[in-house]
Formats: sequence, C-alpha cells, structure tokens
Amino acid sequence: MIVFYSLLFLAFSTQTLAQTDKWNGTYHYYSSEELPGGNVATIESILTLTPKKCEYSIAGFQVDKSYICKVKEKNNELYFFKVQSGEKLGKVIFKKGKYYLYSDEVLDSKDNLFFKNKQ
Repeated sequence: MIVFYSLLFLAFSTQTLAQTDKWNGTYHYYSSEELPGGNVATIESILTLTPKKCEYSIAGFQVDKSYICKVKEKNNELYFFKVQSGEKLGKVIFKKGKYYLYSDEVLDSKDNLFFKNKQ
C-alpha cells in the first residue's frame, strides 16, 4: 500500500512540474517613482524558474530580499510562494501575449509588465 501511495505521489509531482514547464525562464520587473523632496525610488524584481529551481529576488530603495520559492499554476496564472512558510509572494498572469506581475513590490499596478527573457 505504501508503494502505491509513493507511486501516486510521484506521478502527481511529475504532472505538476510538467504543467509549469511553459513558465520556465527569467522574468524582470523594473519601476521607479518620485518621492517627496525630489528623490527617486527604484525597484527591480527577478523571478527565475527552471525545472529544478524557483528563485524570487527584489532589490531597490531600502529593499534587498531573495527567496527560494515554489509555484502553483491555476487558470493560466502562476502563483509563487516562500518554500518554508508557504506565504504567497505574488503571481504572474499571461494575457494577450504578455506577462504581468502582481506582488507587493509592484509600485504601480497599471505598470506591472513582467519581461520574460527569450530562450
């Protein structure tokens, strides 16, 4: 019985990874905004997805974070979470041939284009 559940788990894991293969690549988001006093805050987010790795990093004004993540695809949207806590970091939506990032780090929700490197 244990062998059956192990095989079932393995098959499910393989299927889950196969479904997210189309998302593999490196995505970049960059934005800036003017702060009071004339200073400019910039932020850059990078999401790297390969069959064996998910890494999300944020660098910019008073921010420098990097996370190992896990992903889940649902309805042509890719959600990514912190591995240890399961906390949602954001999601990527593919719509009309473009990728869009939805995350707390996005400075302007109307300018959230997430550029994917061509492979």
